[in-house]
Amino acid sequence: MNITRFYLLRDPEENQCIADMDEAAPYNFEKIRCPIERGHARARRNSPLNMVVPCDPAPDVIFTWMSECLIQEPVRQIFDSEGLTGFSALPARAKIKKTGVSIPVHELAVTGWGGMAPEATGIREVERCHACGHLVYSRLEAPEKLIDFHNWDGSDFFMIWPLPRFRFVTERVVEVCERHGVTGVAFSQNWPTSQRKGSGFTPGRLSHYMPRERAQLLGGALGID
Repeated sequence: MNITRFYLLRDPEENQCIADMDEAAPYNFEKIRCPIERGHARARRNSPLNMVVPCDPAPDVIFTWMSECLIQEPVRQIFDSEGLTGFSALPARAKIKKTGVSIPVHELAVTGWGGMAPEATGIREVERCHACGHLVYSRLEAPEKLIDFHNWDGSDFFMIWPLPRFRFVTERVVEVCERHGVTGVAFSQNWPTSQRKGSGFTPGRLSHYMPRERAQLLGGALGID
């Protein structure tokens, strides 16, 4: 399969409908404190997303300020009926800011796998804390080399580690969304821009982004689950 058949699923340019956390619905966070390095302290969300959507009507696909992705229930049904693979629809809640009306939504969790970023991209593991599992990777130098067909599991939605918020999709996903008129989403063939001035990636663990069982299956042997 040619690389031109892959796209990034992203929010539209100048998106004016980015959802924010519902401050009236407290989240449950697991605090991770490293016994060795204070700077490794972090938190993992253990409760479903509960978001406030600033626009009415809401689009079919809703992005949040933290780059999570929500899909409305009809979109989940479309994806399922079309047989798209590589995603889970996790429990989530959302409501319209102005009216308080609830929207039936799910958090879109990518479970398809494109493997580890090839070393040719410039991304390498540079730090691993064996006390708390904190991971640090070097910056991206060659985004055009991110996809290695030998690492891709064939899923329609897939991620490449350590870029869990970049949702790679196949041409099938683009075609399905266009045919059904799914709103609130765009597709790009411009891979993540080079981060030559960046400091690299600290993505956390794979289980922060997908169901724990799937994260263990994919990342257990790699020590990233």
